[in-house]
Amino acid sequence: MNWGLMKRSQLHARPSPSCGLCTIAEEADIDYAFLRLQKLEEINRTVQKECKNLKESFSTLARCEQKLTSDLSSCNQVYEEENFRVLAEEYHSVSKQMGESAKQFSDIVQVTVNDPLKKLANEFGSAQTAIKKRDQMITDLLPVRKQLEKLKEKERTGTNIARTEQLKRSLSVMEGDFKTTNKQLLNDMNTMLDLRADYIEPSLLALIRAETNYYGECTKLFNSLVLHSGTSPKRTSPKATKSEPAASELIAQFSQDMQAIRALSIVADK
Repeated sequence: MNWGLMKRSQLHARPSPSCGLCTIAEEADIDYAFLRLQKLEEINRTVQKECKNLKESFSTLARCEQKLTSDLSSCNQVYEEENFRVLAEEYHSVSKQMGESAKQFSDIVQVTVNDPLKKLANEFGSAQTAIKKRDQMITDLLPVRKQLEKLKEKERTGTNIARTEQLKRSLSVMEGDFKTTNKQLLNDMNTMLDLRADYIEPSLLALIRAETNYYGECTKLFNSLVLHSGTSPKRTSPKATKSEPAASELIAQFSQDMQAIRALSIVADK
């Protein structure tokens, strides 16, 4: 058993058996509704946790990229070549803008996803409170039933008859209150289940839109960076602007550059 999960769960106690106060069908219905609500609470908790992880991942990515571009921009070797310096500085500017986009994404998700799901989580606690109230009614009712059964076995004196009638009336009222409470509880649990999609769907759509905006901003910024770097003075020869190099050409150029790097004294095999 996952005790950590049980500790965080607000719906942890199943409805008690009614000891004949409900039909078998009613017992099954309320137990099934409870199990479905318990599963919904688990999903709600998981979505909140994963949304938090998603926000932290975006923020971590933005910080790492800003650190990378900051170190690159401050490197002395970068300033030896003008176009390389410009590209590094523009890349750093893009990384800072992406950090702002990540924060905006986090703020939107907090307001449209995490906050509404936290409010929904409170309703599970209310449901458990209602279940405890229903169970307490059973606990209070059973001793009265036993007293009545014992009293029926005693001699039918005036006092016993009067006491029996009093207990019958009390028991009838308690049973009526219980059935009303039990029915209302079942209706409320089913209503909560029926409305779950209406409540959660807007949050899911908001999350998708927030991600769409984030990735769209990423694409726009990096496309702008690539296009701008391709129009720098040393990269705008007629041959270079006709088309992008083929993959085979890039691989060949990469291999050539790596051979040149390996030939340097600082990396050459001794």
